[in-house]
Amino acid sequence: MAIPYDFVIIGGGPGGTPTAMALATAGRRILLVEKGNGLGGTCLFEGCIPSKIFRESARRLRELRESEAFGLRKASSEVQVDWPTILQRKQAILERRSRAALMRITHIGGLDYRQGTARFITPRRIEVITADGTREEIDFDQAIVATGSIPKHPPIEGADLPGVIDSEALLDAEAIPASLGIIGGGPIGVELGQIFHTLGSQVAILEAAPHILGPVDEELSAQLTQDMRTAGIAIETGSRVQAISAHGDGLAIDYRNSAGEERQQVVSTVLLVTGRRPNVDGLGLENTAVAHDTHGISVDAELQTSEPGIYAVGDVVGQPMFAHWATAQGLALARHLLGLPTAFPTPATNSAAIFSDPELAMAGLTEAQARAAGMDVGVARYDFRQDARAQIAGRDNGLLKIVYRKADHGIVGVHALVEGAADLMGEAAILVKTGLPLEAVASAIHPHPTLTESFAVAARMALSQEAMRVGNE
Repeated sequence: MAIPYDFVIIGGGPGGTPTAMALATAGRRILLVEKGNGLGGTCLFEGCIPSKIFRESARRLRELRESEAFGLRKASSEVQVDWPTILQRKQAILERRSRAALMRITHIGGLDYRQGTARFITPRRIEVITADGTREEIDFDQAIVATGSIPKHPPIEGADLPGVIDSEALLDAEAIPASLGIIGGGPIGVELGQIFHTLGSQVAILEAAPHILGPVDEELSAQLTQDMRTAGIAIETGSRVQAISAHGDGLAIDYRNSAGEERQQVVSTVLLVTGRRPNVDGLGLENTAVAHDTHGISVDAELQTSEPGIYAVGDVVGQPMFAHWATAQGLALARHLLGLPTAFPTPATNSAAIFSDPELAMAGLTEAQARAAGMDVGVARYDFRQDARAQIAGRDNGLLKIVYRKADHGIVGVHALVEGAADLMGEAAILVKTGLPLEAVASAIHPHPTLTESFAVAARMALSQEAMRVGNE
């Protein structure tokens, strides 16, 4: 006989798990189904966390190489990279975090967990198949789909050759590639390209768009591009990959550059990171009225699909695809389903961090996006070359940009390129969410010496310039 639940949640990642916990804590009976080896989703097992673990090893390696500039002399200038130990450390951290997540949900009454695949049989019944083949049919009142995304593989000739891998495979690679040809200059390609370049790979990035990192502020993207090229990473923008073929012991990438010239890049490994697509495979959505396409499951402003009572959150809904965005959507949906006042998150107030070197992070709109939305905006700027903290760290090549409405000085966007930019986005997200004016930032007392005082300095400089402009009119 089918087991009734108030909510079935398919997907135990950063969208599904917090939603399940919030609903169960409020007294609802919940079933959470995850097909992976544990809770955490792509972010924990194949994305955010493992790549940052590798980045931390790369960061420490870079610091060791630069230590003499800080008055620290080593007995040997050669530092060995122990790749197996890096992999072991990664696995230990992933297992620790997954165990902790499972422990948290087991202490919540009314929250059941199944490790297995879930498939809709009807709009109010799913079938769960566990790892041992056990099948179970489960009835529910409402469902939430939070199945995330999977790598998107472009139709390139030779993309199925041995040695052509995606980001998930690279994070489990048995060895550091001698040379890495990266097709795709988005956040994943840039992060992994810099990490493996520091660890010893020769890296070339081929990006079809005019610049790397897509909708990121173009000035910051251009500065990061120059930093990467100076470090020895080859970057070809405006390039179109034609085919991949075997070439001796490696692979050849044939492409047409921005000038229309035929070029070839020979590497030992090709990394395909041309984006991710919503994961709706095998969900049985054909047995419901849930509308979806290559961009994801269609939802309304309250995250309900075209099938009443079935909702969706996170990557499976489409862009933007961030773990924290999925969590924000899930928690907002939980409040809504509990009948509480709810403000659903909007892309205009989202924040994000690209863990490049240096970090590039953002909250809200870029200057170009704000102008496209019809806003008359100004930009407060701060050059981190004048920043005490950045100078002390030896990482002062960076820029802060605060986008604000000229009419009321309300802040609509914050963008930073500097090592530590990711941690600046906590303050930035609050500024954008509340629309606080430059005056509030300028008058707030920021500690010294920190990167965050850049906000106050930039705001004060912009207000002075505005005052001079008004005085001259």
